[in-house]
Amino acid sequence: MRILIIEDEQSNADRLRRMLEGEHEIAGVCASNAEVRAYFADGAHADIDLILSDIQLGDGLSFESLKAVPTSIPVIFTTAYDQYAVQAFQFNSFDYLLKPIDSEELHAALEKVQSSKFKVQSTSTDAIAQLLASMNSCTIRYRERFLIPHRADEFLIVPVSEVSHITIRDGVVRLCTMNGKTHTLNMTLEEAESQLDPQRFMRVNRQFIVSAAAVSKLSTYFLGKMRVHVAAFPDTEIIVSKDKVATVKRWLDS
Repeated sequence: MRILIIEDEQSNADRLRRMLEGEHEIAGVCASNAEVRAYFADGAHADIDLILSDIQLGDGLSFESLKAVPTSIPVIFTTAYDQYAVQAFQFNSFDYLLKPIDSEELHAALEKVQSSKFKVQSTSTDAIAQLLASMNSCTIRYRERFLIPHRADEFLIVPVSEVSHITIRDGVVRLCTMNGKTHTLNMTLEEAESQLDPQRFMRVNRQFIVSAAAVSKLSTYFLGKMRVHVAAFPDTEIIVSKDKVATVKRWLDS
């Protein structure tokens, strides 16, 4: 199949490429809604067999630009969070894969498309309108606090407003607060990411989820990379890859 990837994180796009290599043709990668609209302008590229699309792009949700896609092209959405959105996809017969994308799940979904045993609904304007209506009719509830074991008979309650960042080191996930304290967190980084409001928190690299409120400044780093400085932990090095610098800047400037 000729597959178009819509993904604004280069590392994720490259990973999808590797998983598809040898079996499918990658028609291209669009990293923004603007690129999707340009790609399908004037009816171009109607020969695409399938689209793998991220949901949250740097310039908004992909649903809007997918209105420009020919209705005959099926879409499989990829997402790292938004539990309510996933329910909406199911209600509207959209297929989806949760990040981090599992290779076996990806190939199983592609086989379903190829064999027509499972019909992926095309992204018609009506279907997208129903999807957006479903999402708007429910309130997405993100985590508001963490309950953290403190002693044998105590738990600490840490509001998300007090979280500076969450990090993983040596397989242990740690929650770091605005007042400079660190607590062990009994969940994966992926689970924490999926439960936090993406307007307030971003996973800036594989090791760190950062609160926008905790960022004191940005500084340039080697080879086009960028360092994120958090006020409560000035010695902590949080490095953003060159490919993600623009996305992090847009997030902090919103």
